[in-house]
Amino acid sequence: MSDVIYPDSLGQILALAAFIVFALTSLAAVLATSLVTRNNFFYLGTQLILFALALRMCADWIFSFGLAEIFSTRTSLLRFADTLALVSFAFTIDMGLRIFVWRRILLRSGKQAVPPLLMGAVGFFIYLLCFLTVVQFVFGQSVTALATVSGALAVILGLSAQTTLGEMFAGIAIALSRPLRIGDWVKIGQLDEGRVKDMTWRMVQIETTDKNIINVTNRVVADSPIRNFSYPNSVMRIKDMIYFPVGHDIATIQQVLVAAIANVPEITRDPAPSALFRGNKEGAAEFILRYFVRDYGAKDKATENVWKAVLAGLEKAGLHHAFPSRQVDVRNFSPVAESRSAGGAD
Repeated sequence: MSDVIYPDSLGQILALAAFIVFALTSLAAVLATSLVTRNNFFYLGTQLILFALALRMCADWIFSFGLAEIFSTRTSLLRFADTLALVSFAFTIDMGLRIFVWRRILLRSGKQAVPPLLMGAVGFFIYLLCFLTVVQFVFGQSVTALATVSGALAVILGLSAQTTLGEMFAGIAIALSRPLRIGDWVKIGQLDEGRVKDMTWRMVQIETTDKNIINVTNRVVADSPIRNFSYPNSVMRIKDMIYFPVGHDIATIQQVLVAAIANVPEITRDPAPSALFRGNKEGAAEFILRYFVRDYGAKDKATENVWKAVLAGLEKAGLHHAFPSRQVDVRNFSPVAESRSAGGAD
C-alpha cells in the first residue's frame, strides 16, 4: 500500500468527486436505458463522456489505488479513458441525430421522412471517423492507407448513388425549411396546383383538383418556386369583375355588392369583402369584387355562392349588370382587285 497515491490537492479532490459522481450517473444511465426507454441513449452517452474525462483527470492516483490489477501500465489506463471518451462522443452524436433530428425535427405529420438507409450511412461514417481517430491519435498508428481506401469507397458509393442521395438531401432540406406540409394546397413551378397528399424521402405527392396524382421528386421541389395557399396563412383573396350600365349610382352598387357577398358563409368577415369602382370601360362601369375565403380547396364553391348571392342581391335591389361592348369594324378585302391594282401600276 506504500505505492498508493492519494489526492493531496483541491484539484485532485474535485477530480475524485467528479469521478465518483459520473461513475454513479453512468451506472444510473445504463440501468435507465436498459429498463425504461431507449431515448436515454443520448443521456447515457453524455454521462460516459464525462466519466471518461473524470477518469483521465484521476489517472495518476487511481491507477495506483486499484486499477493496476486491470491495466498493466498507466499509459494503458490513459488509452482506455481516451478511447472511451471518443467512442462515447461518437455514440452521443449518433443517438442525438436519431432522437432529435431524424425522429423529431424531420418528422412529417408523425411519419419518419428520412430513410433508414441514410440514418445507417451517417452512423457508419461517424463510427468510422471515430475508429480512425482512435487508431491515429490514441494508439499512434498511421491510418493513411485505411483513410485513403475509405475515402475512395465513399466516393464510389456517392457517385453510384448520386441521384438517390440528391433526393435524400433535398428531402432533408425541404423538411428543415418546411415550405409545404401534408394537406397544404400548393403550386410547384409550372405544375398544376393541388393538395399535398404525402411526402417521402424521395418525392412529394400532389393531388390536383381533377383528382390526378402528380409525383414530384424532392430535387424538383427544392429547385422550383412554391406557392403555398394554405401556409402560413390559409386565408386567400379572390378577385372577380362585374359591369353595370353607365350612369348608375356608384355608392348604391357598391353597397348592394358588399352586402350580398358578406352573407356567403365561406367568406371571411375579417378581412371584409369590398367592391371597387375602376371607371367606365368599353361602354360599361367596371367594378372589382374582392373577398377572402378560409380554405383554398373550397374556393370554387365559394365563388359559385358569391355569384348566386350577388345576382340575387341585384335582382332584389332592381339593378341589372351589363357587359362591355366592343365595336368591330369589318371591311371586305379582295385579293384579286388588289392584284389588278398593282398590275395597273406597273
